[in-house]
Amino acid sequence: MSVIGAQSGRHALASRRPIWLQVPLVAVIGAMTFNFALCFVNTNVVGVGVSAVIGCEVVIISSVLLYAYPILDYRQFLVVASALLYLLALSALRALMGEGFGVKSIRDVLIPVAFFLLGAGSGDMKTADKIVQAAVLIVIAVGLFEYFFTDTFTRFFNIAGFYVERGTMDTSQAQQSSNLFVSGMRPEGFNGGRNLLPFLGNHRVSSIFLEPVSAGNFGIIVFMWALVRSLMERRIFWGLFASGLLIIVVSDSRFGAFFCGICLLLALLPASIRIVLVAVLPVCGLLAVVVLPDAMSEQYRISAGLMGRVDLAGRILDRFDALNWFGLTPPEFVTSDSGYAYALAGLGIIGLIIFWTLLMSTRGSSSRFYLFRDLAGAYFAVLLCISNSPFTIKTGALLWFLVGVLSRASDAGSRLGSRRSGSRHANRAPVRGVACDVKPTA
Repeated sequence: MSVIGAQSGRHALASRRPIWLQVPLVAVIGAMTFNFALCFVNTNVVGVGVSAVIGCEVVIISSVLLYAYPILDYRQFLVVASALLYLLALSALRALMGEGFGVKSIRDVLIPVAFFLLGAGSGDMKTADKIVQAAVLIVIAVGLFEYFFTDTFTRFFNIAGFYVERGTMDTSQAQQSSNLFVSGMRPEGFNGGRNLLPFLGNHRVSSIFLEPVSAGNFGIIVFMWALVRSLMERRIFWGLFASGLLIIVVSDSRFGAFFCGICLLLALLPASIRIVLVAVLPVCGLLAVVVLPDAMSEQYRISAGLMGRVDLAGRILDRFDALNWFGLTPPEFVTSDSGYAYALAGLGIIGLIIFWTLLMSTRGSSSRFYLFRDLAGAYFAVLLCISNSPFTIKTGALLWFLVGVLSRASDAGSRLGSRRSGSRHANRAPVRGVACDVKPTA
């Protein structure tokens, strides 16, 4: 993913078709909504198991890779192929040790690779803005329907039943969740209830994502895009800021509200300092998860808040042995509440270092690209402290697509391009991109 920068105009996969028929929009929106569509089918037509979800992901990822493949040159292809061969070798070693041949880690890496390439090869700023706007409208419209007409919504979209059918939710949990996801309602009692604007009630809106964590993460991505676009265009994108914050609030994403503040702080820092801080974040995150649980008081240990999640993540990681750290044997317990544990189990410590090095080595032709790349890296590194949700295609597709788009956008070019009329845009001269090598930027 991270070694591919902006390519020359002759490699661009631009389309003159209406935006709703263009591959980038269909691919990104499709990746965001296919689980929502499967939930409808499961509720109203026929039971849908986990195999249908896997099949949809395979079709989407492989189609995006085939579409974006022409922008790769030989050296870049070798880097991507080498990363995938490492993961195949790791899976083969697990199989030899009697642990089975798992391919989920390959899927976790292919999502950012595929959608970064899609953005770098086919997305200009105008297209990216339209995709973000379309996604925001869909998420808010469905979210408002869910919030105001919950019974009607769950009659057509029984989220709990869908996850029970997939085997990722117990029947007892479904009975307690009002047909929403298990975390779709904040529990009452000690440390319970809604955190953001409590008068809205304990319902956490999930919208098309079916679970509120991904909805909150989507709000963060929209906020980051609004921040970077405002700096690029030198005008504030009030609508996107408001939309991102609205989604964070209705999903009651405490992490989302916290991380938006981090985004603003990072944007104020000089680029050289920001890059160094983001580059070391995974190390800081791992240390926090390992060290903080032992230093916490009992009050934090039983809390359902951010520190309670960090404590839980640390206790999961504390059960890892050396083979788990190197990804050679999968843990015998659930790691979804500890993103670093999940990443180490799938990629190994070596794979995680490789992934992070490639991300932070990505180069583009715009100073705003480096800001968005750093924000995306910080989002990934901080969120892994409490969750494996950065790996989901539901939000990852849009995030990595936008990183790819920005990798070929220039500061001046984006402002000029956004003011062109449709006819001038269709007849524009080829855009000269910048090919990227793997070189440290910090």
